[in-house]
Amino acid sequence: MLVETSQQTIERLKALVEKHQVCYDVWSENLVVKERTKVGFLVELNGVHGEGADHIVPGCKHCHNTFEDLRQIAEWIVPKEQRASYYDIQPFDNALRQAARRKFRQEVVLGIKILHRQGFDQPLDQCEEICLKEMREKLAELGIHEGEWRAHP
Repeated sequence: MLVETSQQTIERLKALVEKHQVCYDVWSENLVVKERTKVGFLVELNGVHGEGADHIVPGCKHCHNTFEDLRQIAEWIVPKEQRASYYDIQPFDNALRQAARRKFRQEVVLGIKILHRQGFDQPLDQCEEICLKEMREKLAELGIHEGEWRAHP
């Protein structure tokens, strides 16, 4: 079995980014107990079915394939070492989503939660901020932009 080099992995993931026109959004994870407390982040990878996949029905095989490709990207961007925070890649929800700022395109979404490893109700701290920053850097390395899809020249 051949082992993929780091550069080969990046090139393979970039091809998935292009195929699915991947972009991302970041949301605050909040907990409400007496008052709202920001406790982490939710990073959502958004992608469309690949070319030739016109069948747009929530939960179809194209949705599953898109989700699995998004999962490969998610697994690459999350930090590998154990920290005070952890990363929870959410399961596929058999839904297609639409966002006005992306012209209501039919999207498969994969969520990654960045939360405290212990004390889920603790306010956001530097560890979650650093993890989000590192994930954004890796997304940029793959050519993935926040909020919108941009084709590479």
